[in-house]
Amino acid sequence: MSRRLASRKHYPYRLPGTFLGMLLLLSLIPVLPGCGDDGPADIVGDPSWSVILEPEYTVRAVWGLTSSDYFTVGEFGSIRHFDHGIWTTWQFDYAKDLLGVWGSDRQNVLAVGENGVCYQYDGQEWIGRFTHSPTKLNGIWGSDWTNVYAVGDNGSLVYFDGENWSALDSGTDMDLYSCWGTGPDNIYVCGSEGTMRHFDGQQWESQETNIDQVLDSVWGFGPDDIYAVGGVGSIVHYDGVSWTPQYSGTNERLWSVRGLPGHEPVAIGKGGIFLTRGEDDWNPRIIAEGRYMYGMWDDHDSTILMTGYNGLLQRMTDPAWQIINVGHTHWIKGVYSPTCDRVYAVGKQGVVLQSQGGGWQNIAPPIEDVDYSAIWGEAEDDFFVVGSDGIIARYRGGRPWETWRLQSEANLEAIWGRNSGDIYAVGAEGTIVHFDGVSWETMNSNSGEALHSIMGRSRHEVYAVGANGTILFFNGIIWREMENPADDNTTLTGVWCREGMQTVVVGTSGLVLNHSGVLGEDTPWLVQDSTTQFSLYSVSGDGEGHVYAVGNNGVTIAYDGESWSPMSPGHHDRLNAADLDPCGNLIAAGHWGTILRHGF
Repeated sequence: MSRRLASRKHYPYRLPGTFLGMLLLLSLIPVLPGCGDDGPADIVGDPSWSVILEPEYTVRAVWGLTSSDYFTVGEFGSIRHFDHGIWTTWQFDYAKDLLGVWGSDRQNVLAVGENGVCYQYDGQEWIGRFTHSPTKLNGIWGSDWTNVYAVGDNGSLVYFDGENWSALDSGTDMDLYSCWGTGPDNIYVCGSEGTMRHFDGQQWESQETNIDQVLDSVWGFGPDDIYAVGGVGSIVHYDGVSWTPQYSGTNERLWSVRGLPGHEPVAIGKGGIFLTRGEDDWNPRIIAEGRYMYGMWDDHDSTILMTGYNGLLQRMTDPAWQIINVGHTHWIKGVYSPTCDRVYAVGKQGVVLQSQGGGWQNIAPPIEDVDYSAIWGEAEDDFFVVGSDGIIARYRGGRPWETWRLQSEANLEAIWGRNSGDIYAVGAEGTIVHFDGVSWETMNSNSGEALHSIMGRSRHEVYAVGANGTILFFNGIIWREMENPADDNTTLTGVWCREGMQTVVVGTSGLVLNHSGVLGEDTPWLVQDSTTQFSLYSVSGDGEGHVYAVGNNGVTIAYDGESWSPMSPGHHDRLNAADLDPCGNLIAAGHWGTILRHGF
């Protein structure tokens, strides 16, 4: 049983070369149109969504024909094909991760994952296949196209004969994670609690591994030289007679094991752990900046491919490593679009991205171990970023970054100012600091709640919102708490102010508060129907009263001055930040490095 599938997106782009660290992140990105002196010209049709920085999902498995022609699968239904420098990407069911991939040639490739999902590639398109498995399929292997096995949770074992899938009895109800063999009559399957099953061409039998830890991967050089790796650094070796535990030198979980002819095997896993087999023991070290490594494939000659967190893909060819795709090691938390053709974005792992020449460049200051959460500026070449441990940094054109660190080291979550001589930053435990153009000083917020957003209209009217329904108001002299008509357990995540005395606050569970009145002290907040129950994390608008909020599951809503209505970006990644550029285009950014644009 099969059904042809239309992917959510399908596009090729040419890989511009090796990525070195995070110096340059390139993706399929349209040139952002500028307004010119008179605004956008010759606008035709309705505004639409476009992707200006593609998300990079965690890659769980890889299989290829050669070291320059291979497929990867990963979280959120993502499949990618690398063909001699050109990437093609598909994304199917966002709710179902893909965990295994195997093929016999370019026209016959299978990908499996959650809920027993399977996609078959015929060289042109992917077709949905029914596997008869109701549970997650974790691994797949075949001796040829007419003899393929996939294994999964609760002992799930299914067989593909080149035409259809059928369910088999694995003889166990343990979760199974990996399948590998030397031929149709010598196949191994491993799983939880040290489970190892062997197929001799006639029946499946249990083998004793002498460990009780989960085994995530099985692979070997031949029938009498097989390795399995898994939890707490577990490694067992099969010599054709019995399995023997080996000392790994690590307690990290190992997700894959592989080797090249004439070389000792290697294993990868949690925290970027990389193990090489020595004469007596395994030797661990950390690679990939400590990021999780999941899948491996080798070309049976000289190259091993390794996949990992947030799109990470590395090639190991003796004697050198090559980073094919560094991946986005960050989640975007703040975005700033000072012009119609320039976007800045900040996020986890110290990233400050700048759109440039159809791609992205990381221009972050040289500060280690910082996660940036927000950005604010008054010009393209003058802006501030804030982040964890009280870090504040200012960018001014070609000058070196100017940096500060709060003595309290309180995490900062948001920043806003009227100009570069009147700026506020807020964060953990009610922290509020003010910048007068020369130095930062602490303000008494009269609150101990974490503050997530801040904005105002003047030095006499500033709002800060945060945990437990907190709304603070600054009248130019003191901060005071305002009454919130919503549930006190609701976290308020965004605030936006417009000339004309309108203030909008958003929060978890789709909460929207709207307030109009002089200085906002004596008139009540009104709870509005946001049209969504998904949590909202950011709000932005223009001077004409158009307001936009973004949040979980890619939800985006728009306010026209009277009511809210949903907008569908066609993406389900969590959106943490929103900003409007001078041309009125909405820029939204979030998890996995996603940056979207809505406009003409």
